[in-house]
Amino acid sequence: MSRLVKAKKYDWKDSNMEKVGSAEDRHVKKEAAQTEPAWKGAGKEVGLQIWKIVNFKVTVLPKSEYGKFFEGDSYIILNTYREQGGDQLLYDIHFWIGKCSTQDEYCTAAYKTVELDTLLDDVPIQHREVQGHESDLFKSYFKTMTIMKGGADSGFRHVKPEEYKPRLLHVSGTKNCVTVTE
Repeated sequence: MSRLVKAKKYDWKDSNMEKVGSAEDRHVKKEAAQTEPAWKGAGKEVGLQIWKIVNFKVTVLPKSEYGKFFEGDSYIILNTYREQGGDQLLYDIHFWIGKCSTQDEYCTAAYKTVELDTLLDDVPIQHREVQGHESDLFKSYFKTMTIMKGGADSGFRHVKPEEYKPRLLHVSGTKNCVTVTE
């Protein structure tokens, strides 16, 4: 006959979880966020800023590329604004996940979104956007939104052009019967 054994009781204060969420924890996380080069100037003035995740890194997207997304990539979008008559800067942070984005890209985008939120003192509202199911707010940022096939290399996926074997084809015949011979 088996005996039931009472589970040992643990006090979470004796674990490494005690300081999670504390002022010290928030300070350390904010200092870490300040070391991310891509966040330089983030949220300092009203407007839109977009970053793309490439090989676990946050890279600044040129303004000429705003509204153009690759289905194999993940992006972080920061909209900085002021309410009418207000002085305080407010933020919406979106991370957009392309339908062919790899796990390393969308996980990095989610993590870095939280990091950016911490950098901006938890003022932003965070939004998760998935290709084909974007919110109206997200779509309102762009006059046109273009989603293209492909994407950047990632830690898990290496993009290389399709390779074709060179061939010599001989095409002959008439309008009604064409023969192609390799």
